[in-house]
Amino acid sequence: MALASSQPSLAVGFSSFDPGAPSCTASSASGIKRPMASEVPYASGVPIKKTGHRGVDSSGETTYKKTTSSALKGAIQLGITYTVGSLSTKPERDVLMQDFYVVESIFFPSEGSNLTPAHHYNDFRFKTYAPVAFRYFRELFGIPPDDYLCSLCSEPLTELGSSGASGSLFYVSSDDEFIIKTVQHKEAEFLQKLLPGYYLNLNQNPQTLLPKFYGLYCVQAAGKNIRIVVMNNLLPRSVKMHIKYDLKGSTYKRRASQKEREKPLPTFKDLDFLQDIPDVEMGFHHVGQAGLELLTSGDPPSLASQSAEITGVSHHARLILSSYCFQRS
Repeated sequence: MALASSQPSLAVGFSSFDPGAPSCTASSASGIKRPMASEVPYASGVPIKKTGHRGVDSSGETTYKKTTSSALKGAIQLGITYTVGSLSTKPERDVLMQDFYVVESIFFPSEGSNLTPAHHYNDFRFKTYAPVAFRYFRELFGIPPDDYLCSLCSEPLTELGSSGASGSLFYVSSDDEFIIKTVQHKEAEFLQKLLPGYYLNLNQNPQTLLPKFYGLYCVQAAGKNIRIVVMNNLLPRSVKMHIKYDLKGSTYKRRASQKEREKPLPTFKDLDFLQDIPDVEMGFHHVGQAGLELLTSGDPPSLASQSAEITGVSHHARLILSSYCFQRS
């Protein structure tokens, strides 16, 4: 039985040219220049610095599970170009329960195939989780397929400098609309299980403050799975941050270290926030109790807090804070 369908309603970084980035259409993605040696996955050098799966190889390039960042960006753009183009040929329909658990897979050999363009990376497989369900979510959030494709694939993705303690990689689209984050297997698995409830919640609460998830994908290469989630970006580059807090809604061991404080733009934490801005303490605790997501009872707290865990960064809390700081500056 089909779930009810409805009509669609509705970070920061600096661009640098990436010859591995495909353009907006699948047909134009084949004219990719050969990358430098450091762009080839699993290439030169053992990582010399590592946080989680994130490392930096001897050439100075970021790696994730031994795949270079530039190669990963190229694979992501090739994969999304293909999957969005493929999905556009399928007629729109109601979302079925089984749609939340579908995983589509396409192989990208370096020499190309009758479905995929040739490229200069190592062979990889690209998986798309719940493609029909996420198409519905994007429509609900007012994002046409062409806009989604062009934002993510027409220009190079920009890697954000700080990965946090998790060691995840963050990329931002050139127009600042989307954030791409690498996630662990358990996080991707949890998000997929969350999708039926997420679907119902979005339909019952159109103004929800839950994170906006636009796609869940996996790049499979050299025996490693690199799972990524595409989300809305709340921190465009036009917004200049003069102070930064990473808020988790907890006060346990939530104070910036002395080493962190010595940085040019340190990331402060919850206890620092309460000390620096005491007049918003009550509101801060209220947000924390609601999972850093909700100021109303529209969304279940458990759903909100668990969704916040997937994002890895307190998007909504940081947005509230940035607005407050700018009014005072």
